[in-house]
Amino acid sequence: MTETVLFGRESALGQAKIIGGIGSILTLLGLAPFIGTAVVVIGWVLVLVAIGLISGVAGDKQIFYNASVGAVLQIVGAVGLYFVGLTLFSSYGGSISAPLGFLGSVFDWLLLLWVVAIVSSIFLFMSLRKVSSQLGAGLFATAAIIYVIGEGTKIVLIGFIIALVAQILLAAAFFSMPESLHAATPTTTSTLQAGPTASASLLSQQRTPTQMQSSFCTNCGAKVGSEITFCPYCGTKVRAPV
Repeated sequence: MTETVLFGRESALGQAKIIGGIGSILTLLGLAPFIGTAVVVIGWVLVLVAIGLISGVAGDKQIFYNASVGAVLQIVGAVGLYFVGLTLFSSYGGSISAPLGFLGSVFDWLLLLWVVAIVSSIFLFMSLRKVSSQLGAGLFATAAIIYVIGEGTKIVLIGFIIALVAQILLAAAFFSMPESLHAATPTTTSTLQAGPTASASLLSQQRTPTQMQSSFCTNCGAKVGSEITFCPYCGTKVRAPV
């Protein structure tokens, strides 16, 4: 049963590795003529599917929730930017000589899309930081931080380059991610999962042979367990607390 569960987890993380890597690469093709926006949307959907798989294996729904908000906002931003550009070029051929009122509306929309991108990057940061912790893969956290910086500085254009670097790092993070969850030690994991009962069992397993032996009360002769400090029959102190 345990082997089946582990195999299932490794299979899911292996799928996330491929799907997320491909999706991250597709998000880099936003500037491709005609198909750029559609490719970006497909890319973010794949990234979201990959993070969903990781979230399921980790048992942390917050990872998928934050990623969902971030990915949806990225898709909204990509589609919005496409329509703003389409309107500008179809109406005035992208000319800066367009009426100031029209250019002002375009600027307002671009400013709104910038805010959407910043909010998206924050949610993605929260999700990827947890992914990094669960997988023990620091590259996810690095990509998330750089992505926030990139989206926040897009207003001065250099942010586009920084965000591009973040997307490349995200693709590298997916392709290099381990196919098993990061765990401190098997002992810690089993204790946390099974609760106090397992902790007591584990403690008894770690006792030395001398500690595991039964004892007899020196006063009444009753047989007492190895963990007993005072005899339950007469109250005589059997041994010092362990």
